[in-house]
Amino acid sequence: MKYFPVKIFILTTLTPVFLAVIIRIVEAVIAKPSADSLVMLILVILGLIGFYAIIIYFIYRPHWSRLTRFSVGIVVIILATSILIGGIIHVFRFVSSPEAEARFPWSLVNAGLYLLAGTSAYSLLLWVIWSIRRSKK
Repeated sequence: MKYFPVKIFILTTLTPVFLAVIIRIVEAVIAKPSADSLVMLILVILGLIGFYAIIIYFIYRPHWSRLTRFSVGIVVIILATSILIGGIIHVFRFVSSPEAEARFPWSLVNAGLYLLAGTSAYSLLLWVIWSIRRSKK
């Protein structure tokens, strides 16, 4: 991807999405500052900022050899783990809340689907990183 306007286009497409999600999460931290929600939201914010930093880095310097380094794989796994842990905390807090079933019956189905998708994506990420490491040996 050597065409600079495409890089700018990708960044201008992704930046508002990441900013909107992070702003929404920060609003949630301010609105309900309980200990478990702070842990969950901080993990998700750090994971999102980390993934955004990795995306920016590889948009400006896309080298496959850098992407397949062990340290990059570890960072990606740590970021994905923090997001997955935050998502699991969120799902279990939401499912156990009394208003979830009364006010939002389909939200319980959505929460389960998000948990399933997150776990599946995490498993796929671990498999991809493992296979890249295995093919290098």
